[in-house]
Formats: sequence, C-alpha cells, structure tokens
Amino acid sequence: MEEKQKDNREKLYSRLCKPAFYVAILGAAKLITDAFGLQIINDDQVNSIANGLAALATVVGVAIGY
Repeated sequence: MEEKQKDNREKLYSRLCKPAFYVAILGAAKLITDAFGLQIINDDQVNSIANGLAALATVVGVAIGY
C-alpha cells in the first residue's frame, strides 16, 4: 500500500510540473465561475496566462537541455 501511495505522489508531482496542467485547472475554474454567472476571469486573461506559461516552459526546457 505504501508503494502505491508513493507512485501516486510521483504521478501528481509530474503533473504539477507541467504547465498544461495549470492551464487546464485555470480553464476549469473559468468554466465553473461562468456557470454560476461570475465572470472573474475573462478569455483574454486565460490566453495571456497560457501564453506566459508556455513561454516560461520553453525557456526552462531549453535551459535544462543545455
């Protein structure tokens, strides 16, 4: 059982290290708030955040590669 929990933690950690995971969480939060009539996050903000995370991931990926 302990080994299974360790594997689950490693899977979660690997997901948290991926910027696409954060964009998906942000998109889900936007959909939920829009469903309740609250427009806290607009489409332009989501796009800006996604572009920023993609740029950051690209720079970090290139830096790690060298």
